[in-house]
Amino acid sequence: MSSLETLRSSGLGTDQQNSEEHYLQALQDITRLEKLTFLAERPFLLYNLRTDQKASHLGLGCLYRDQHLFDKASEQLTQAHDLTQELIRVEDSPGQQDRLGVILTVHGEILNRRGQLQIPGQTTPGDSRTALGKQQRAVRFFSQLERSISGPLRELTLCKLMETLISMADTLETLELFEESQAAMKEA
Repeated sequence: MSSLETLRSSGLGTDQQNSEEHYLQALQDITRLEKLTFLAERPFLLYNLRTDQKASHLGLGCLYRDQHLFDKASEQLTQAHDLTQELIRVEDSPGQQDRLGVILTVHGEILNRRGQLQIPGQTTPGDSRTALGKQQRAVRFFSQLERSISGPLRELTLCKLMETLISMADTLETLELFEESQAAMKEA
């Protein structure tokens, strides 16, 4: 199962309350650890803590998405996105770019779903446009990674690219851009 599939089904059929408590506890622990002074002397440990913090925000975002708490999900995914951008500036690793692509894809799905449901008071006309922009960025990340890596990681990247293209096709349909949607599906 790919990471996008795992995240799509992250809270389905499991104890969501315990999952939420687990993620929130992890965020509290990370915050407490970040305050320790010796971490300033060990940037690698701080980098790893930030990576775990990002993963917790992403997990919470997916959990809230599964519960249809789209505002809470968007808030968590925005924090995961910002942390990932910070980590990429510190160390430009393909792993962080890959994770950023996953975050953008999931956030795009949430915005598009929220736009499709037309939730009164929560939907803005630009939700699907914003979703499309995020998904297009994810496609660019995965396309660049796919060209620069080989072996089993390339296959995983191609799967994520395909999943993002399918997600983007759904958003294009929401925007009533049917020809573009069909082109994205064909590419996937």
